[in-house]
Amino acid sequence: MQKDNKKLSLIEVIAFGIAAVAPTGAMAFSTSASAKLAGINVPLSFLLGAVGMFCVALCFASMAKYVSDAGSVYAYNRKALGERAGFITGWILAFAYIFLIASMPGLTAHFLDVFLNYFGINLSINVMSFVIIALIWAISIFGIKVISKVAFFSEIIAVAILIVLACIIFTKGGSGGLSAKPFIPQHNISGIGQGMIYAVLSFAGFEGISAISVRTKNPKKAVPKSIIAAIILITIFFIGITFAEVSGFGIKNVAQFANSQTPLDFLAKTYIGNDMAIVIDFAILLSGLASFLGTLNACSYLFYGLAKQHYLPKMLGKFDFKLNAPKNAVNVSALLCALLYLLVGIPFGYETIYSTGSTLGVLGLIIVYMMVCYGNIFFYKNHQNLHFSIVNHLIVPVIGILVLFFPFLSNVYPIPPFPANLYPYMIILWVVVGFVISFKHDRKAKK
Repeated sequence: MQKDNKKLSLIEVIAFGIAAVAPTGAMAFSTSASAKLAGINVPLSFLLGAVGMFCVALCFASMAKYVSDAGSVYAYNRKALGERAGFITGWILAFAYIFLIASMPGLTAHFLDVFLNYFGINLSINVMSFVIIALIWAISIFGIKVISKVAFFSEIIAVAILIVLACIIFTKGGSGGLSAKPFIPQHNISGIGQGMIYAVLSFAGFEGISAISVRTKNPKKAVPKSIIAAIILITIFFIGITFAEVSGFGIKNVAQFANSQTPLDFLAKTYIGNDMAIVIDFAILLSGLASFLGTLNACSYLFYGLAKQHYLPKMLGKFDFKLNAPKNAVNVSALLCALLYLLVGIPFGYETIYSTGSTLGVLGLIIVYMMVCYGNIFFYKNHQNLHFSIVNHLIVPVIGILVLFFPFLSNVYPIPPFPANLYPYMIILWVVVGFVISFKHDRKAKK
């Protein structure tokens, strides 16, 4: 039997969840895009988006109190909606993870390239991408405790650097003084709503906590607490940094913020100096590595869980207790990442595989989040020994679904240009394949 000291503690699980979200990276890229829609109300958009995601997190947490089996969301909705619905939920999450991990090496290599350029070093993005895949693969083989610590310390350093920058901006009063206006709607309600899209997407990855529940000490207590704690801590960080960014550029200069491709770099140079920009780019690089590490391992544990239930090849369901890792599932996840980058990243560029992979991945995650919210309602309604609360098990899940539906709809309608117009059909095809696998699984089970 596996020793308990090789499993994750509450703090380590929270650390894993925060690292998978990569809040530093989100603040580097999502905020200026949100500013184009929400204007100076970016912090308000993130606050409202956080409320919606907190509802989603509550649904995950309330399920995790009673379900801690391998397979993450598959285990949740299997108990709530039945075996087939549970598998399809897990199958869509696998789709999301595959494309998310494929999107990460090129972007992380870009972060590394920007950082190395300060020192006059120029290397191929593609070469660095494969080196990064190999690095993350190697770390992942050493087990979940090592992974959690490496990812957490990488992200905590990055977060600390951004907090220092924010404090300096606040101390200097920003550009034109600090104001509460970013939290007060400025006659742009629709823009604030659209800006919430980027807030919701910035939280993507917290569900990785549920994927590693089988490697957690006392999971039915630790996982729910970890999910809620991670969301609360990330929300505080997001609100503080978005307010610092708006204040740093100045309320009257929001257009400059919206059009900035590297807002944190600009603020670092403006308020501290060029050397701080190097530190900021290093922080973003660390965040990218932490996110890649966390997501690849969440993917591996999902494969492991589905294989344990005989939906995926048996070899993926083996656990190496010496390494404290599902070694075969890790190997397959890393190889899939390398293969997709080879097929898409090499011929079309890292920007293409990042935009394609991240969009497909996030669309998959949104569907999974909505399915878990939906399953939460029926899990409590159908189990007579559990107390069904109108607020916790109906209103909260419905709010979560409604908040998620808007960013999902905005990505599919109006119909986007090629190749984004094909994304919904790719998801539908993946679901069809999932149903075929499910029916074959049922036939084998009956025999």
